[in-house]
Amino acid sequence: MCGSTYTDDCYRMKKIFAYIALLLWCTICFAQVPGTWNEYFSFRNVQQLESVDDNVFALSENGIFIYNTSTQEIQKITKLNGLSTVGLTCMAFCDSTSSFLIGYNDGTLDMLDYPSLKVKAIPTIANKPLYGSKKINAITMHNDTAIIATEFGILTFEMSSQKFISTTVLSNDGSYVPAKSITMDGNDIYAATTKGIFSASIQNANLSNYSSWHKLTGIPYANDTISHIAALNGTIYYAHKNTNDASKDSVFKITNGTAEAFKTQTGNIQRLKTYNNYLIITASTIVNAYDENELLKNSVVKTQDLGEFTDVAYMGSFLDSYVSNTKFGMFDTKTEKKIYPKCPQSNAISDVYYNEDRLFLTEGKLINWEGAMFDYMDYQGSWYSHKTWDAQNARCVYVPSKSKQFYYGSFGGLALGTFSTWWQTDTIYNHTNSPIQQYTFYAAKVDIVSDITEDSYKNIWFLNEYTSYPLMVITPENKWYRFLIPSIGRMSFENLLIDSYGIKWLAGESKLVAYYENKTLDDESDDLCVQIPLTDGEGTIASRTTCVVEDLNRQIWIGTNQGIAVHSSPSRVFKDRQTISRIKIEIDGEVGYLLSSEYITCIAVDGANRKWIGTENSGVFLLSENGTEQLLNFTKSNSPLPTNTITSISINHETGEVFIGTDDGLVSYIGNATEGDNGMEHVTIFPNPVRESYEGTIFIKGLVADATIKITDISGNLVRTITANGGTAEWDGRNLYGNRVSTGIYLLYISDENGVSTKISKILFIH
Repeated sequence: MCGSTYTDDCYRMKKIFAYIALLLWCTICFAQVPGTWNEYFSFRNVQQLESVDDNVFALSENGIFIYNTSTQEIQKITKLNGLSTVGLTCMAFCDSTSSFLIGYNDGTLDMLDYPSLKVKAIPTIANKPLYGSKKINAITMHNDTAIIATEFGILTFEMSSQKFISTTVLSNDGSYVPAKSITMDGNDIYAATTKGIFSASIQNANLSNYSSWHKLTGIPYANDTISHIAALNGTIYYAHKNTNDASKDSVFKITNGTAEAFKTQTGNIQRLKTYNNYLIITASTIVNAYDENELLKNSVVKTQDLGEFTDVAYMGSFLDSYVSNTKFGMFDTKTEKKIYPKCPQSNAISDVYYNEDRLFLTEGKLINWEGAMFDYMDYQGSWYSHKTWDAQNARCVYVPSKSKQFYYGSFGGLALGTFSTWWQTDTIYNHTNSPIQQYTFYAAKVDIVSDITEDSYKNIWFLNEYTSYPLMVITPENKWYRFLIPSIGRMSFENLLIDSYGIKWLAGESKLVAYYENKTLDDESDDLCVQIPLTDGEGTIASRTTCVVEDLNRQIWIGTNQGIAVHSSPSRVFKDRQTISRIKIEIDGEVGYLLSSEYITCIAVDGANRKWIGTENSGVFLLSENGTEQLLNFTKSNSPLPTNTITSISINHETGEVFIGTDDGLVSYIGNATEGDNGMEHVTIFPNPVRESYEGTIFIKGLVADATIKITDISGNLVRTITANGGTAEWDGRNLYGNRVSTGIYLLYISDENGVSTKISKILFIH
């Protein structure tokens, strides 16, 4: 009891209890905690299905999604929550161990336990010093043994002990013969390879010894590529892959050593397998099921645009089946419902742009020449997609401020497209209806727009790559102007920046170009243009610029094929400051230049003026404001990044989420820097209260830029002083002496650098 007179301790306890009611309801969790990751992988191209209990497991290139047919819920398994990497190729379920074995492009294997979904990596193959591809093409289970078909041969793996038993190279001279598919007929293994079919007994032979294997002769295409194989009641069925015309793929059967054609198939065979004494043949447009008497018992015919069929899973009967495809995941054959997680169309991300609670993407690789794909994600996480063959190879996206219209550029067909709804193109601009010029790319004539942005007058500027007039603009009145850049090569400008002075910076050539139209679009006589060489006082910096961005100090940061350079005085670029410089840093006691060995693909500036740097081969770097300190380096080996090839970076400055586009998928990292708030009306603290089990960092958001926070106890004693990164600050919960603070209410006195904007917040610690 405290008695009638308050002691200091009693007074403090009263104060604490008085605030507890206020603070307990104020457990405002950030949507996402800094330091965590999200993935936005595409799951629409599904290559294989397996059913276990009420679940269908769907394998796509960047992960597996599980569809529960009873609850209709979808769960994803990716590199973010357990898988070793991306580039999944195949899987098989082992009944004896109740687990999946998953294969990858790089030879990695994962064991996925069911139903816990815990993953154990088996990197043995990936780590072997083999020449050529280590890709896992197919996996077949025989009791407790997994038989694995790879690009270099065949392996057997004991699931219970998780040990490899044998490795087979299917040649006398040790050269690799890729195995594409495996089947079992009793105790005999049959392997479909690029040089025909091989067989061996799994019980009575040393499978590592090539002499234990027998090549099947006297059959059609005995020495050609056999893509798929399956066995049913003593008969072997195999598919011959016509490498010139997939529509001419054919299926054969071998019975008692005699081979003959099996039925007439539609071609483009995707998979052969057996199910409950039925032979299942999946082609790109149809799935056929034959009984043991070779009678057709069921067919699923493609009646809508689903891309290509790839596999089928049955849930007890033909009437309850799911067919996977390359465009919409899988679909229920009863309801024709398309089933896949919310996601973009493709993992080949070419550009990322975040604007006003929406994330916009373009997808596609130039070498594929596929229809241009455009996607955006709204604030609720729903994706909206559009694909058009009016254009190929989507390149870039831009969304004007406070506008319902957005712009896309591509490499081929459509040059510039405007959209106001996600499902259709409003207007297509190319050389036929605009001043856009064509370029002859090898034998094809193409219209190319490589980057788009906007000035303060709402004019839309863009780059018409590989032309004599690469810089173009459209006014709000739909007037077009184009600007000549004196020739400095092939004019392959790929990146455009309009800085806070209105200067247009063009990157992608052997020189950096600064152009200013002097606010008179129709009068070229007063225009200013300089070409800045990629040299400094010590010689040549690089041979090519790649990207350009303005930081919060109005400095211009330039990416090149050999690191980073900076133009520190853009306001004087047309007068006396037409040079750039590199940033010197100390590496292992020696002075060098910032990222000088890296090909820089993109740069983004966060709310703390730090630089996020994307590279072609080394992932993402986070640099300090002046670039002299490397804060982070994320690669595919130490993060959920699917690859080290970064194509684009965009930042949600309100939350600090950094969206990272790669040529193998989109991920994001929740950064600890946001844009400063104007009035600090929405300061949030997470976690609050801080409970006894929490040992992590406390985050304070919604601050003015680079605010100073003085933390005191309830009696006013100074506990700690911290400074924000832009609009976000971090506190480790420790005092000036490095000790974790004790139970109590703590006050946060927040102010800007001038002491003009102030705020007081509270946080409760419970131990």
